[in-house]
Order: sequence, then C-alpha cells, then structure tokens
Amino acid sequence: MEFKQKALAAEDVAHMLDVSKNTVYSLAKTGKLSSYKIGRKLRFTLDDVQAYIAGSKQGSAIFRTGSAASDSGSLATWVPPVSGIGKRIPRTAADAFLLGGADAMVDGLATCLAESGAYVLRSYQNSYQALVDLYFGYLDAAAVSLWDSSSETCNLPYIKRLLPGMPVKVFQMACYTQGLLVQRGNPLGLRSWADLIHSGAVLANRERGAAARVLLDERLRIMEADPKTIPGYEREVSSALVQGSLIARKDADVGVGTEKVYHQVRGLDYLPLQAEQLVLVVAKKPSTERIAKTVQRCLKSDAYKQGLASMVGYDFRLLGECIYET
Repeated sequence: MEFKQKALAAEDVAHMLDVSKNTVYSLAKTGKLSSYKIGRKLRFTLDDVQAYIAGSKQGSAIFRTGSAASDSGSLATWVPPVSGIGKRIPRTAADAFLLGGADAMVDGLATCLAESGAYVLRSYQNSYQALVDLYFGYLDAAAVSLWDSSSETCNLPYIKRLLPGMPVKVFQMACYTQGLLVQRGNPLGLRSWADLIHSGAVLANRERGAAARVLLDERLRIMEADPKTIPGYEREVSSALVQGSLIARKDADVGVGTEKVYHQVRGLDYLPLQAEQLVLVVAKKPSTERIAKTVQRCLKSDAYKQGLASMVGYDFRLLGECIYET
C-alpha cells in the first residue's frame, strides 16, 4: 500500500504549513499555492503543498531590515545553481557570505551574522546537497548532519569524501536524535529499524540527501533489506512538517524524523533511536578568513544561545567549538 493521496482541505494544508486557514485561502487566491475546486470546495494535493514549500525557501531574494540586519549588514535568500557537471553560473555577489543548510539553527546564525554587519545570502538545501554545493563553490558554509554506518559517526566521513583536498573548519552546532515518528498511540507497535521491514507500515519517506533519509538508507543497508519492499519508500516528502502531518492524518504510518517534529505536529508519538550531530562546515579561503571568526563568535554569543532556548530536542553543549580543521 502506498500513500492514499487524499485530496487535502484548507485545514489539512494549514496544519502542514503551521499557518491559519485564512492564510491558506489567501495563498490559493493569489496563485502562490496551487489548488482546484470540487463544487464550491477548495482542495489541494500533496505535490501542491511541497511545491509551495520549495518555492518559499528558494524564491526571489528578499532583503530584511530591522532585527534581521544592521545598517551595514544585510540578509537575503539565494538560490544556488544546480550542482554537477555542466554550465557554471557565477556567484550572485562577490562580497557575500553564502550560507546553506536546512536547519532552523542556520536561520538564527544568518540573522546574527547580518546584525554583525556581514552581507549574508541564505540558501536552503538538505545536508548532502549542501556539502556538494560547498565543494563546487556555490556556498561558503554548509550546515550538515549525515550518519555514516561504516564508522558509526556523523559528518566527518562525508566531509572527507565529498570535499577532497578542500581546506575547511568544522564548528559544532548541536546534538539531537533521529527516530520513528508514528501515529499517536503507536497502533502498529513499531519499536525498531527492523519493524519497518516486517510490519507492512506505510512510510512517509524524506528526499534523497536529507539527514533522515541518509540514516534510513544506511540502516537498511546494514540489515541487507530491499528498500523497495517498504510501502511508501519511493514516495519522497521534502518537508519534515509535511511528513509529520501525513502520519498524523493516517495517510502514512511511520517516518524517520526528529523530536522537534513530534512537538510541532499534533497527533504523533516519537521513538528516539539514533544520536546525530549538526555541524557547520566553513570553507577556508581568503574571502572567508575574516568572517569565519565572526561565525564562531556568533555561535558562542549569549544572544544566539538565547534565541535557541525555545528549540526542543537539541543539546547545545560545545556550541561553536571547532571540532575539525584541514
């Protein structure tokens, strides 16, 4: 059985996006969120919601002022070119610090840097893609969390493989857990990675390169399991909130995610299974030598730590410490 792909009502979409129903109607009216009508009722598809989320993260640059920027600094979103072999697109601004990664901690860091006077361009991509973009020069820094089964450690094996010969500094950001997001009450009694294979549970799977997806694939490889035998495996969800909402709505049974999602989406239970680590990888080059010091200063600042106080499920010990350098 795969996702049931029910039509989504405005209330469902509001739950997924963590906004009001009126906001959903407004987005649909302006065409920012695709929709269709059945009689008088407005309906949406999961693909519509995911397309809106992707567009919101990677839309045109929007400069912020006030609390998000000082008189001399500024913060904007930026879309890097697609990585890989092919035509290279020049960097957007030679003097900008290009900061990538999907975690909300990176948003806070971007704001802190802008308030320190830096010109920051914020880009959103999953951990694996962020490292690839860093290697090709589309980013100056990337927040990543990737578990390696061979060493049973996070991040450094990927940094060494995906950034060969590249001088970098790696700063500690946070430790957290990944586990199973299940429906409230855990009706299928899921407890372990092996239960994903034998239970028949429908999976709400994350996209390739996301920390949760890498962890799942590594665990399946250890168990020598065929991922295609897991219902829902081939259907990718590009947002943790959408993933959690699908499970809470009983359109899927389980997903790999974080405690943070459990607290964000009503109707879930959470079973922690794996400790992971979020780090910031900064490229060492003349253009980043000065701002790297500002990055570490921001990570260690009381203002930044205060902004993180409301984030549930993270351990911020060693925040800002340089844990690896080449």
